[in-house]
Amino acid sequence: MVEGPLISILMLSYNHERFVAEAVAGILDQTYAPLEIVIIDDCSRDETAGVIKAALARHPRGRGVTFVENPSNLGAIRATRAGLELVKGDFIVLAASDDVMSPEMVAEMARVWTAEGVSLVTANAEYIDENSRPLGRTHRDPNRAADDSFETLARDGGNACCFGPALGFDRAIYATFGWPPGYLGTADIILPFWACCLKGARYIPKPLLKYRVHPHNASLSLQAERSDELSRPAIHERMFFLHLAHALFMQDELARLASLRPDRHAELTPRISPLIAIQITEMARKFLRARLELDEVRRRGAKTGLG
Repeated sequence: MVEGPLISILMLSYNHERFVAEAVAGILDQTYAPLEIVIIDDCSRDETAGVIKAALARHPRGRGVTFVENPSNLGAIRATRAGLELVKGDFIVLAASDDVMSPEMVAEMARVWTAEGVSLVTANAEYIDENSRPLGRTHRDPNRAADDSFETLARDGGNACCFGPALGFDRAIYATFGWPPGYLGTADIILPFWACCLKGARYIPKPLLKYRVHPHNASLSLQAERSDELSRPAIHERMFFLHLAHALFMQDELARLASLRPDRHAELTPRISPLIAIQITEMARKFLRARLELDEVRRRGAKTGLG
């Protein structure tokens, strides 16, 4: 066991009865201590809650887990906020009920968090299919240097740290900023942005998670990969619209922070603000091109009777 500060794992589950037992086992097998585990089932319509209870009952560490069954469905954002009010750890690792942590994932993230004094840590992941078979790919090439700089995040709308399935963050982020607004869709861009505004973020190139690819996966990039020529432009339009929304939010946040704490954040403005302006321009262009492509696909569909 690796001894250190209290770390919390917060897992949200919803309609993952097929995958959740493996996800729970991965959490319970973590080598790090002291570890707090909180699992919230957001009123699943299938047998997910029952599978979780059975998995906890089978494991020696299962009794120490806090398991919450929501009486009604709150949705991912409200359920996450509720979970963050429950956990007590200095560092919080978010987990999904269809992915599988390697036993050393939390320990590796804790090592980087404490050694480098950053606010957020993410890790690489191996992709698996519905039957837990490796797909022969990783989120990023582990043998190539990954860019986790603030400048790249501001300019491009993402960097290596923008990967929600394997993400942990210092409690100070939530205490300082709260949770990203719902219209942004996910938190895996703004949490690294906020982390960079505090003490920074780091990426671990070693795959520490098995990231499951299945038809109901919410990732827009994976949906685009599986889509056909008719549906892909609509997904791209959605992706670039959300990136543009993130960029505008970043711009507003940077100005707000500089006004609230000029002694701490004002120096970021001349360095980061011009890069966010580049991102806004580029995302607007990509959004427009995607919209034009979508309009063209719809016109062709109308002519052929497929629209």
